[in-house]
Amino acid sequence: MESAHANPGTSRLFLASGSTARLGLLRDAGLEVMSCPVGIDEAVIRDRMRAEKRSHGAIALALADAKALGFFRKTDFMSADFVIAADQILECDGVGFDKPESLDQAREQLRHLRGRTHHLQTALVLYRNGQKLWEHLASPKLTFRDFSEAFLDTYIASEGDALLSCVGAYRLEGMGVQLFETINGDHDAILGLPRLPLLAVLREYGVTKK
Repeated sequence: MESAHANPGTSRLFLASGSTARLGLLRDAGLEVMSCPVGIDEAVIRDRMRAEKRSHGAIALALADAKALGFFRKTDFMSADFVIAADQILECDGVGFDKPESLDQAREQLRHLRGRTHHLQTALVLYRNGQKLWEHLASPKLTFRDFSEAFLDTYIASEGDALLSCVGAYRLEGMGVQLFETINGDHDAILGLPRLPLLAVLREYGVTKK
């Protein structure tokens, strides 16, 4: 992986995603970052890697890589530009869960997770000039309580289509926190972008001040 550092004032920082949540986390940390959504066929990558019996963490990293590389294919970039990309897969009892495609599917996912422990395989990569500089994989551990059908009805009615943009069909930052019995791991990783390790590597490459 590359070891050259950026020249102050010559590099830009991009997020290869249209995620307002991830963009907000980065900007709240004081980073000047631009969002650039990229279109990749995530299902093709997931299905191929699952057929190869690859781990869910490896799949999340591959999807993050594909988003970063998609940025370089899509945009005009300077060689000093840095690109962040992330992905997240929920894993429960060896089964991977993606974003639900409907509220009915969201309901079934939440029922499946009820009373069980799952992990969020959260992958984060940093690229420059089409080359990977760094990768990170976090795996927070979360346990759902045995919530009632009445609570599930209330929750889905309250959150609505917002659940369709969330792996596992829950938003921890909202009413979804009531789904849980215990939560262990980096809160940022649960939200989809572990900032502390990223900020450390950005300082290393001179993107931010030490």
